[in-house]
Amino acid sequence: MAFLERVTGFAVTPAGAALDRFCVRWLGHSPVSWLFARGSGQVYNVPLLLTATGRSSGLPRSVVLPYFPAGAEIAVVGSKGGVPEDPYWVRNLRADPRCEIYLGRRRHRKRARVASGEERARLWEAISERAPVYLDYQERAREHREIPVVVLESEG
Repeated sequence: MAFLERVTGFAVTPAGAALDRFCVRWLGHSPVSWLFARGSGQVYNVPLLLTATGRSSGLPRSVVLPYFPAGAEIAVVGSKGGVPEDPYWVRNLRADPRCEIYLGRRRHRKRARVASGEERARLWEAISERAPVYLDYQERAREHREIPVVVLESEG
């Protein structure tokens, strides 16, 4: 098995995900996102670390996500690879929109909201132009859901 395949295999384990979250928080980069981009021919998009409160557990839950500019704010996409249901972090933010992100090794408190209507269409066009893989994910999810675009706004 090639080195890149071994590393990618590790990256999708719980230990690999924990290492990835650590790297994004403290180094500002994601080895998993970099490997995915390299392996799929996509452009590496520096990610952020989003922490939301678990809707059932009440515990902090963190996930590494690519982000996109949304005017003065930031947008993230709840694609989950195009599966029929929204990712857990989107469901958590719908229950409690307060969250924090680490971006460029800096912590920011944010408030999340799911974009809709014209705003979502505008953001979706810009995001899918920059990362066309989202068009494939939306096609897979088409019968079940519209993939949410979540805007992270500054608190206060």
